[in-house]
Amino acid sequence: FPIDPRSCTAIPRPIAAPPTSLTWHSMAAAAAASASAGAMPKLVYLPFRAMAETTRMLFAYGGVRYKDEAIWGMVFQERRQNLEFPWGKTPALEVPGSRTIAQSGALARYAAKRAGSYPDDIVACALSDSIYELGQELCTINPLVNCFVGRQFAAVRGEYFRNHLPPALVQLEIELVRAQGASGGLPFFGGAAPTYGDFNIFHHLDNAMLLEPDILHDKEHLAAWFEKMQEIPHLKEYLDKRPTLNGIGEDPGLEDRNGLRVTQRQPAGRAWLEDGLWRLDE
Repeated sequence: FPIDPRSCTAIPRPIAAPPTSLTWHSMAAAAAASASAGAMPKLVYLPFRAMAETTRMLFAYGGVRYKDEAIWGMVFQERRQNLEFPWGKTPALEVPGSRTIAQSGALARYAAKRAGSYPDDIVACALSDSIYELGQELCTINPLVNCFVGRQFAAVRGEYFRNHLPPALVQLEIELVRAQGASGGLPFFGGAAPTYGDFNIFHHLDNAMLLEPDILHDKEHLAAWFEKMQEIPHLKEYLDKRPTLNGIGEDPGLEDRNGLRVTQRQPAGRAWLEDGLWRLDE
């Protein structure tokens, strides 16, 4: 791709399967017990549904409590210049008693371990990694729906849905069939329950469906998997409550269910997301 798919993470202003004996419910119970013993981290990111979304989904799935801070504009620029973020970028995760963690993959793996969605078996872990990394190769959808406008939006949209996403969907369908065959028909890439690879693919396809809702019309197994993901307890609640991403291609922003809309073009520069609702920093 001629455009860095992660470019909008620092936009200047204005310039083997998990053990099959574990079910969703037993894994969720184990995750809740694990999460209750850990510290409450703070996620810091731009007001986007993008590189931090897989981490949010995993936290929701595991019942992991966390703080969710959105920053942009001068607030982001000042904190970056003060070297608050490793590698000079977000998303970042502040964990009490630890150094700040950066890079979306590192955050997702942390969240997966807290949520009980990280395989113990090294082969199962590697397989989940391979699924996760395919999701990362689809990440141009993130700036496409959260950042790009006008001619840039139109050009990248055409390239993405014409040449980039279709071959990936073919491969995903093949690998899902293989995974289900190897696990005796269990529904997820990870087997009986989803791993972090499932969540990362789900996020990127979910974003893509904001523009092209029918991308899975001829992918029988992938479409069934997507529906299964949508119905997972706790994840479904998160999806229902999170802000709506609207204004795509023109003025993208996240609007909560009370009608409060946050975009990177607003002057405030800082807000908190609490139970799917925005609270602007005063």
